[in-house]
Amino acid sequence: MIGKTNIGKSFGGCIRYVMEKEQAEVLEQSGVRIDSPQMTSEDFNLIRKQNPQVENAVWHTSISFANQDQVTNELMGEVAKEYLKKMGLKDHQYLVVRHKDQKHKHLHIVANRVGFHGEVANDKWYKNRTAQVCDELEKKFGLIVAREQYHSKDQTLDKIPLKHQTKIEIREAIKERLSEGISSMDQLKEGLAREGIETKLQVQSTGRINGISFRKNEIAIKGSAVDRNFSYLKLKRQLESNQQLNRGLEL
Repeated sequence: MIGKTNIGKSFGGCIRYVMEKEQAEVLEQSGVRIDSPQMTSEDFNLIRKQNPQVENAVWHTSISFANQDQVTNELMGEVAKEYLKKMGLKDHQYLVVRHKDQKHKHLHIVANRVGFHGEVANDKWYKNRTAQVCDELEKKFGLIVAREQYHSKDQTLDKIPLKHQTKIEIREAIKERLSEGISSMDQLKEGLAREGIETKLQVQSTGRINGISFRKNEIAIKGSAVDRNFSYLKLKRQLESNQQLNRGLEL
């Protein structure tokens, strides 16, 4: 089981990402309506106003299970609730959604760092704590130790070629950054750089930008090859959309 956590500003962008994915399935929720992504975001933002000084209120964790794990929705829900308890988020608003767009089974947890009475969940060492908690939950629920699936740098048990695996890693990293509510190309570059991904813009002699590519593990892949929604123009539109959402949040 592998957990990845990011903390961001925009509930709107994050909720749209987890709820609007094809075949997304809500497993658990607390303190939020799930009739629509807009309603869910409104509920999260209503409580975050209890402590407006907290700029980064969005706690977003994805948990992936080993391919051999026999994971039901019920088990996923139990894992998610136990994770929230151990991270100090059990009594906060949260949403747990299962995604089925990848071969591996995985879920997304969105939680509000701001509690119902304005208290704030601790984000110190949150990435390391997530990894530690996932190790503990593997043992508690009898799940396969995900790290044991990796035999070498360029090959997993599923025999995924390095180039394809790199493309998946870049795609997921971009999705995570967008779900955090980033609103500029510079923020995207900085966020990806922290994960070892270099972003390069193709600039014409006229100064016009006509493309984007990403590099990791010495492998360069153009944006549209990473995902059809990640060409330069489509990424630009998504960043502008986040910018408008963030402005609305500040009103």
